[in-house]
Amino acid sequence: MFNFNKTSLPFNDRYLNSRKKELEKARNDYRFNYNIIPPLAIVDGVPKFEYPKLKWIFLLIGVGARLIKNSIASKVDIKSKFSKFILPISFRVKMFIQILFYLFTNPTNFFISAGKYIVKFLKPGEGISLEEYNELFASIKIPTADRDFMTDENFVRMRLAGWNPSLIEKINLLPKNIAFTDKLLKEIDGFKNDSIAKLSKENRLFILDYKDLDNLKNGFQPNGEKFCYAPIAIFAKPKDSELLKVLAIQTGQDSNMFPIFTPKSDYWSWQMAKLVVNSADGNYHELITHLGLTHLVIEPFIVSTHRQLSSRHPIYKLLIPHFNGTIFINYLAKKALIAPGGGVDYLLSGTIESDTIVSIQNHLKRGFNELAFPNTLKQRKIENPEIISDYPYRDDGMLVWETIKSWVNDYARLYYNSNEDILNDEEIQLWAKEIASEQGGRVKDFGEDKKGKLTTINYLIEAITEIIFIASAGHSSVNFPQQGMMMYAPEVPLGLYDKAPLAKKKYSEADWISMMPTLDMASLQLNLGYTLGGVFYTSLGQYGNIFSKEVSPILQKFQTKLKEVEKTIEERNRNRFPYPYMLPSRLTQSINI
Repeated sequence: MFNFNKTSLPFNDRYLNSRKKELEKARNDYRFNYNIIPPLAIVDGVPKFEYPKLKWIFLLIGVGARLIKNSIASKVDIKSKFSKFILPISFRVKMFIQILFYLFTNPTNFFISAGKYIVKFLKPGEGISLEEYNELFASIKIPTADRDFMTDENFVRMRLAGWNPSLIEKINLLPKNIAFTDKLLKEIDGFKNDSIAKLSKENRLFILDYKDLDNLKNGFQPNGEKFCYAPIAIFAKPKDSELLKVLAIQTGQDSNMFPIFTPKSDYWSWQMAKLVVNSADGNYHELITHLGLTHLVIEPFIVSTHRQLSSRHPIYKLLIPHFNGTIFINYLAKKALIAPGGGVDYLLSGTIESDTIVSIQNHLKRGFNELAFPNTLKQRKIENPEIISDYPYRDDGMLVWETIKSWVNDYARLYYNSNEDILNDEEIQLWAKEIASEQGGRVKDFGEDKKGKLTTINYLIEAITEIIFIASAGHSSVNFPQQGMMMYAPEVPLGLYDKAPLAKKKYSEADWISMMPTLDMASLQLNLGYTLGGVFYTSLGQYGNIFSKEVSPILQKFQTKLKEVEKTIEERNRNRFPYPYMLPSRLTQSINI
């Protein structure tokens, strides 16, 4: 009897006609559309296979219920002097029940409707003190409860173990557009006997440069103008110390327009400068690191995998669990979150039009091969622990990368005995070609020739490892900090509502507060961050019963290794600033939220 689930390569399958019919149907269900987010290759609509499972839906409902509980418990009166409107508790509950009704009567539009309700029923208000922002968190823990978020030490720590720890890089020379000098350096504690040249020569000089945000345009809704900045921050290691220190912040790219601030600047000027960096980092995270380099990277691979690989193909079986829910969540994002009047439009500093352009431009300029986790570390010249000794994102990430790669290597070599098998596999060749082609996935630099050529087992292993890593660890490590860190607006203001500080002007706490989002926007940031970081569905390495019996030993090896990695990271966390976002138990199998 024919076994429809039997794993086989096409040249070993006696029933090629059934494979071809299956793929014909898949190619009709999964079509590329280049007009949804031009010029990206996005799936046309939502194929039936991509709708979420009931378990995922109930997890999301649970998150919503906790947010309702927090909203009811909150004692903050977010009424503004401009408006007497406030959302009654009874109406909040009624709203939640109505959203649940949409779930069962019109599931396609349920999540879009829910997103619109969140925005429609914002409560106008202004922030006056940290206490007011803190009181938004009634039954939900404040992300900064266990740390002082205003210290320089915390500011540095967030670059290495925070919500967006993938940007800091070692440099040999300061960029010409930053006005930081040896005189300013020698004023900073620990650097009296140093020079910029000396720091560079001894591999002790680092930078955060948000130049990719320089094309953002100031947004204007819903509570007035929001201000966009593309700051530069300089860091260094003091002599005989492994701890990084922040040296300077220039709040924009043009040194003639934007002043330099250092830890020796006026206290509130310095706090405001750090707030500019954290805001830029939050915007960069959402537009580039999160959306552009995980969600948008994976979608073309999903479409081509369905179109070109039979469900009996071993690579199809390996990849499909890592694609679970991605197309659906991307569809929701396009319709409700990153659309005009959606959460991104309300929260982030830039206009939705300039946000979209920045995200797409940065996605397009990065080739597939350079997105491999080890390659991203090399590009930033921080792959060596001697450069930065305590870098949890790098160190834990490499443990997970090597574990995934070992699993993919063992799995691929069960089915491919030689490079000739790769060349003879018609489906995998069409898969690779379509992914890279202009008429297909438009994935830049995919393949050994950067044009979709696939000739070796080694490259296939590297490519599959990268896809799985981005879909699991890569996404999880930047998604779940949205709840764990980013939902607290005073630390990560996604929108800035006042201008950056000027030189030689004394500022106050009130000036610092005035830059932060109004309380209604802070509440939206809390709700959206808690939701996006609160749905944990599927776990890395838990595939169920989808594989053939011959896979069991190597799958067990993979799962055992993940447990060992978990223990290693837990031990590290006992002796450092805890970084939970690469724990295998905290990594979802796919991008499903």
